[in-house]
Parts: sequence; structure tokens; C-alpha cells
Amino acid sequence: MKDTSPPLATSHEVNVLRQVAIALAAGSDAMQDLRGPPIENSNLDRLKLPTPGMDCGIARSLMFVVCRSASLNKQEAEAMFARMMDYGQAALSSDSWRQVEDVPHTGLIRNISYHHWKSGAQIDLDLVVYPTGKAEPLYGVRFFGWARF
Repeated sequence: MKDTSPPLATSHEVNVLRQVAIALAAGSDAMQDLRGPPIENSNLDRLKLPTPGMDCGIARSLMFVVCRSASLNKQEAEAMFARMMDYGQAALSSDSWRQVEDVPHTGLIRNISYHHWKSGAQIDLDLVVYPTGKAEPLYGVRFFGWARF
């Protein structure tokens, strides 16, 4: 039987999501604390927090964070998306963040947004399909977070 219990609030992924959410809500000074070394040939710096299974960066010119998984099959991507939703519920307090499920736009299978009511910060979690021109497309999970200006 599949374990459907939420992740432990102390899991590494929950802590990473929580730290990113706190920094986004707090603004640019807090975002600076999450910056790692520059990513070659990119306008992003690495996210200082290790994020297994995802490649994450922080934009240098704007205050946003982006993480992308490697290309996955549909089942792996759906499982990762479900885990990320669980992490969001565990990391983001309901008294500060509200969850909204949006109607997915082109290329998205599913999209969940979290809005910080006080600061205007937002975190989007996307389950994405990447057409390959072959019978079986590739799938992935994206995480975008940004502060409001």
C-alpha cells in the first residue's frame, strides 16, 4: 500500500522550500543570502541550498528563483510534482501563504500557485510536458518563486 502521509516537516526539501519562501517574502537582502556561485553562460547564480533532483538558480537582475528537474517519464514527473505539493503544504504556513490551483496554460499539465498575502511574493509549481517529436514526450517539474516589487 502506498504511503500517502505528508512528508515530515523536517525533511530537507521542505526546509529548502521554506527558506526560499521566507527569503522571497522578506525581499532582496534575504534573497542575497541564498546566492551561490554564478552559473556559466547564464544570468543566474546557483541556489546556495542543495536541491537533490533539481537544478536551481537565482536571477541576478530580478528577484526570482527557478528550479527545474531533469527530463523524466510521465510517472516520475507526476510523483515528483505530488511530493513538491506535499512539501509546499508542509513548508508554507497557511496563515501567510494561500494555495491556488490555476488552469494550466500551453505546455503545462498542472499548476499550483502559492501567494504570500502580505508581501505579494508568489511561488508556482508546474508539471510540464516537453514535446520531443517522438511518440513519447518528456516531462518535468518546474518551481518558480518571485518577490513582488
